[in-house]
Amino acid sequence: MKKLFFALQLPLFVAFNFFVFTAVLDITTEESSAYSSTASIPKYNGKEDFDPSLLRINSFQKFEDYCDSIYAVESATKENIYFEESYPEIVVSAVRQRFYHGYSRFSLNNNLPALLFEPFTGKDLSAIVLPDDILKYPYGACSQQSIVVMDLLRKKGFTTRVVGFNGNSTGHFGFETFYNGTWHFFDPNMEPDQTVLKKYNQPGIAFLASNPAILTAAYKNIPADVAMDIFTTYKYRRANATVAPWATLYQKVTKFLSYTLWIFFLMAFIWARRKYRRLSKIQHVRNSRIHLPQLQTTASPAYNIGY
Repeated sequence: MKKLFFALQLPLFVAFNFFVFTAVLDITTEESSAYSSTASIPKYNGKEDFDPSLLRINSFQKFEDYCDSIYAVESATKENIYFEESYPEIVVSAVRQRFYHGYSRFSLNNNLPALLFEPFTGKDLSAIVLPDDILKYPYGACSQQSIVVMDLLRKKGFTTRVVGFNGNSTGHFGFETFYNGTWHFFDPNMEPDQTVLKKYNQPGIAFLASNPAILTAAYKNIPADVAMDIFTTYKYRRANATVAPWATLYQKVTKFLSYTLWIFFLMAFIWARRKYRRLSKIQHVRNSRIHLPQLQTTASPAYNIGY
């Protein structure tokens, strides 16, 4: 047992230092996916509304402040600005400029435990769904971009619902928000032409799906047959429902672990160290109690002078 506790000390000490390093990295990093493999980073196609200058918005609070500032400027400089109509458009436009299309996943400087557990939990739980984590990357999938918008709109009092699509060519993820007595569809990822949609008061997906000419005009950036294949297969989810409740819980737990896992390894190292020293002390005490017989030398009778 003594050898076992001696051998445990080094890997536990190394693990402790490693997770201290990653925790500090997770807390202090201001960059987006700085430690992702270059080969796995999606590339910007040059066609989306992506604005690299907005990468400074790397937290949900900063994103909210940015959208609020735009609305404050517009409400002060324009007439007939209504919060219910203008704010969703501002948020969607900000997300379109903040991200380009691509699936963001966890990395060394962003929730390392989730990255390490992914081979065992699968990719569904590890697909990033927390807005603060999504905003650490310059790219996001359709669901991730919509999550950021929906979370902010709900915080401002809007009712939203997910609109899922399951076309033969591909699936997709958008959302609707409710104001002025009806639902309005938004798709920050595929970036439909807002000029077309505004002509029809930002209609819901049911209206678009039943009017192919308007739908294909709005989605002129993709082939018409693809647009019809995707957007006519819409399905609503419950209003204001959490998008991915299990993934949200899992990622909050692993996020907490990313900040605190070093404590476990520190305690384990201290425990192994104490056990080793205790066993060493016990062995020393036992050895001190062993008395070897002392041999007394006496003169042999053959050499005794008085014999």
